[in-house]
Amino acid sequence: MPYYSQIDRIPTLLEALNIHTVDVLKKLAGLLPGGKSPTRKAELVEYIHQSLEGSTLMRLWGQCDRLQQAAIAETVHSSTSDRYEKIRFVSKYNEAPSWGAGKYGYSYDFKPTALDLFFYNSIMPQDLKQRLRGFVPQPASTQIASQETISATLSVTRMEFDRQTRTRTPYEVEFPMQMRETEQVARRELLTVLRLVDLGKVAVSDKTFNPATATLKAIEQVLEEGDYYSEWKFDKSPEGWRYNYSIGQIKPFAWVMLLQAGKLVELSGKNLRLTKAGQKALIEPAEKTLQIIWKNWQKTTLFDELRRVDGIKGQTGKGKRSLTAVAGRRTQLVAALKDCPVGEWIRITEFFRYILAAGYDLVVCRSLENLTIDGESGSYYDANFNIVEARYIVCCLFEYIATLGIIDVSFLHPDDSLANFKNDGNDYYIDNPLSSYDGLAYFRITPLGAYLLGISDLYIPKELSQKQILRILPNLEVVAVGELSRADRLMLDSSLQNVSDSVWTFDRGKLLEAIAQGRSVEELKTFLVANSGEVLPQTVLQFLADLQTRTTSLQDLGAARLIRCVDPALAVLIANDTRTKAFCFLADRPTAMMAGAACYLVVPTETETKFRNALKKIGYSLPN
Repeated sequence: MPYYSQIDRIPTLLEALNIHTVDVLKKLAGLLPGGKSPTRKAELVEYIHQSLEGSTLMRLWGQCDRLQQAAIAETVHSSTSDRYEKIRFVSKYNEAPSWGAGKYGYSYDFKPTALDLFFYNSIMPQDLKQRLRGFVPQPASTQIASQETISATLSVTRMEFDRQTRTRTPYEVEFPMQMRETEQVARRELLTVLRLVDLGKVAVSDKTFNPATATLKAIEQVLEEGDYYSEWKFDKSPEGWRYNYSIGQIKPFAWVMLLQAGKLVELSGKNLRLTKAGQKALIEPAEKTLQIIWKNWQKTTLFDELRRVDGIKGQTGKGKRSLTAVAGRRTQLVAALKDCPVGEWIRITEFFRYILAAGYDLVVCRSLENLTIDGESGSYYDANFNIVEARYIVCCLFEYIATLGIIDVSFLHPDDSLANFKNDGNDYYIDNPLSSYDGLAYFRITPLGAYLLGISDLYIPKELSQKQILRILPNLEVVAVGELSRADRLMLDSSLQNVSDSVWTFDRGKLLEAIAQGRSVEELKTFLVANSGEVLPQTVLQFLADLQTRTTSLQDLGAARLIRCVDPALAVLIANDTRTKAFCFLADRPTAMMAGAACYLVVPTETETKFRNALKKIGYSLPN
């Protein structure tokens, strides 16, 4: 008997029926309305085939219960598969339809239901699918549950096993959560980290491009709200055990990788430096730069987020060959995010369920047996979506998408993880967290996120709050009158001369050096106004205007070759000949030429080859 589980399509119903024995066909025929069914195989096949046409087919459809009709409708109106997708169906409807008991295709214990007339080893024949499409309505659309508000704790039902009665009793646990709003913070932190790079404070590996440990600590110190778990106040779980998972840096690592993915920085020795795009980002609106980073992150191959899930081992061995392309995974994840309502909280396990129910093809590894779980023994082959794909999703959401300000997040300690969830009637539990991202519990799309995801065509950024922590004095001194962040001090120290712990002064030499390294007068002016909340004194404006003039009066036109001509007439000839004048110009003053002194031609390096060729055409040659 052919084994149809190895294929994805059956062209005709006749082909599907002919694989069965007479006993199985008799049981299927017994489900049909009408009189006595035939006994010979050819007649049974023809009897069932004719019954699954016209009005009888519609009556059989009507006899199916709600879930059976849903299973038929999902397959009939699927444009990608003829197979009943069990995991997807259960994720959408929360239960499976009623199928025949016993082993499929074996007469001795097979007890079919009406659904077995429509599917053959979970596959619907294509000609039958076409007939059903004429009257079977479209299935209900897949919905994702959300809520407007969440509390500071998360109530979770746990099961306690009583050894004496050998029963499981449910009990409720309230887990503490922390919430971070990210949109405005991301806009400010982007500039902070760019400034840190500009100061040469961000070092990465020249092989993995991952940031060094000292770099991660330095970035965490300058971030406006620190890292996500920087202010975590609890050291013990409500269930009684002490938290022992060591949470690594999340946001600092994300910023370094995102800036590289966005091509705003490049490696110079061991440190990163700003590219021209990065220097431009210092004065561009933050949301414009975040959009560039977001687009580039989706297609970068610089890193695979799964590598950040420390508890999944084997990613660099055999497992690496079976991992799917990162860009394809991100595409599926982003598409699912676009389906989410803006401004409403979505529980992470509900997002997992929705991705399965909506049929998104988010596959991380094709051969799970090549991967292992840290601290778990036995085969990894049976682990499915909630082990690998879920960990990949929470890493992308928590480390990268939240850091860019696209989603707000609410999270538990990783030891209280929700990443293990119920799926298709099976519970998969892992004793220890697999990564620092396992604590993600809820997320919601921000207005900036709606714009970057393409849900909204318009984004009106909120004015970044003015902190009024500086006083700008007419004597060209800047005085700190409030608490300065590390980012504020970095900006002041890089552009102004430090006089004391709270006083800086404008120094032309210091500012000229900063501008030579890519800073701008406009950037400093914007910073001072935003942090003082006042109009700058006239003396400061005059100083900055004079500096602007001094830094724009000269222009670097690039490298060139200086050529000495002993005869001024020859220099004029070459500079004006139609064949050479486009590639050179005179460097001498007219008075020098009139005195009969030697004069000079300037040939830009980029046109030197063309100049030499043209020079030969007028009868001259330039020695190398």
